[in-house]
Amino acid sequence: MVQSGERIHVIGIAGSGAAGTALLLDHAGAVVDGCDLDTPSPYTPPLAAAGVSVIAGHDPAHLEGVERVAISPAIRAAGDHPELAAAARLGIPVVSWQSLLGELQAANGRIGLAVTGTHGKSTTTALLGHLLVNAGLDPTVEVGAFIGEWGSSVRLGSGAPFLVEADEFGDNFLNYQPAGAIVTNVEMDHPDHFANRDAVLDSFERFVRGMGSHPALNGRRLVIAAGDPGADDLVRLLVGWDGRIIRYGPGGDIQATDVETTPSGTSFTLFDYRFSMSLAGAHNVMNATAAVVMARALGADMDALARGLASFAGAGRRMELIADTAAVTIYDDYGHHPTEVRAALAAARQRVGRDRRLWAVFEPHMYSRTALLMDDFSTAFADADEVVVADIFASRDSAEAMAATSAEQLADAIERRSAVPAIATGDVDATTTYVAEHLGVGDAVLVMGAGKSYRIARGLADRLVTGEAR
Repeated sequence: MVQSGERIHVIGIAGSGAAGTALLLDHAGAVVDGCDLDTPSPYTPPLAAAGVSVIAGHDPAHLEGVERVAISPAIRAAGDHPELAAAARLGIPVVSWQSLLGELQAANGRIGLAVTGTHGKSTTTALLGHLLVNAGLDPTVEVGAFIGEWGSSVRLGSGAPFLVEADEFGDNFLNYQPAGAIVTNVEMDHPDHFANRDAVLDSFERFVRGMGSHPALNGRRLVIAAGDPGADDLVRLLVGWDGRIIRYGPGGDIQATDVETTPSGTSFTLFDYRFSMSLAGAHNVMNATAAVVMARALGADMDALARGLASFAGAGRRMELIADTAAVTIYDDYGHHPTEVRAALAAARQRVGRDRRLWAVFEPHMYSRTALLMDDFSTAFADADEVVVADIFASRDSAEAMAATSAEQLADAIERRSAVPAIATGDVDATTTYVAEHLGVGDAVLVMGAGKSYRIARGLADRLVTGEAR
C-alpha cells in the first residue's frame, strides 16, 4: 500500500491518468515527482500548483532516492527505456500507475467504485462523480479527461466513495477491486492487445469476478447496459457470480422514459423524477441513467441528483464546444471507434439540426484499429455532410500494422459505402488549413480523434478569431 513519505517517481506523468494519480499520491502523503517527453500538457498545471515537480525528458538520474517507479504500461511495451533499465539495475520496483491507483482506492474507509466499458467511460465517470458531489458524499474521483469544474482530471475528496475510470486496454482495470461497477458496453477494440472479441469478454469477466464488496452496497453491485450484445454476453458468462446485477436502458430493469431532445439538451423521466441535462445524444441518456442508478444505490437524495444532472457541464473533449460564432460552430470529441463516431455525429445533429452543413473531421487512431474496423468506419459517418480524414495517428502500431491501411483508403471506403463526400488531407496542420479554407457561413464542425486531433479544433477556432477561416 502507498505509504506517507514514500518516494515515487512517475514516468509519463503528463498523461491524464498518470497526472491525476500523481496528484492523488501527493494528497495521500507520498513524495512524488515525474518526467515526460511531452510536457507541458493540459494535465500538468495542477501538478505544478500542488508542488509536484515535472521534468522534461528522461534520465536515470531522476531515480536518485526513489523507492518505487510508476509507469504507463505503454512505456514498458515501447522497448528500451533508460530509466526502466536503471530501475532494473538498482532493484527499484516498477509498477503501473493503475496499480498505485488501485492501492489508494483500497484504503480503509473507502467505497470502491468504477466505470468501465468500450465507450462512454469518461463521461459516465465524471457525471457520477458530479452527482455524488451534489449529493454531499464528497467523493474522490479519477477520470481520463480534463474536468473543468475540478481544474484537473481528478477530484480530491474526504468522503467514502472512491471512483475511477477503469480502462480495459492491457487489462489495466484488473488493478481495481471496486464494490460497485458500471459497464457501459462491451465491443471489440484495441486489436494490438486483444486477439478477438472473446478475449475482450474474458478480460471483462475477470474484472467483474475480481470485484470487492462493501456493506454500503450490500456486497457487490454491477450496473450494466441492457440491449448491448457484448454486455448481454458478459452477463451470460457471470453465472454463479454472487453480486447483484442491474440492467439499465431499453429492455432492462431500469430505463429512462419520455425522452425529449432539443438543441440545448435532453430531458427524461427516471424513478418517477423528471431529469434535464445539457448533454445531447441517446448514448448520454444511457450514461446518465447508469450514473443515477449507482448514485441512488449509495443513498443519494433524488432531488440532489436531479439538480446535479442539470448542472453537469460535461467532460473535456467529449462533444466539447470549442467555438460558436455567428458563422461557424466547432466541437471537439475524443471519439475514435465507429460506435463513438456514430454517437457523436447523432449528438451533433441534435445540437445543430438538419439544415446546417455538418463537417466530420476525423483523425483515425491506430492503423490496426482502422484496418480491423474498416467496414464499420465506412458506414459510421452517414450523419455528416462532409468528411475530412487526417493522417492516421500510429500510437503503439508496429511497422507491419502501419502498412495495412491508410487515411486515403478510409476516405474512399466512406465515400463508396455512405455516399458522403470524403477526402484525406494529410497531417493535422494541413487538415486544419483545408477545413478553414472550405468552411461556409452557417457550417458546423465536429472534430474527432484520440491523438492530435484536438489541434485541429483549436487551430480552426484560432483562425475564426483572426479571420483566416470563413
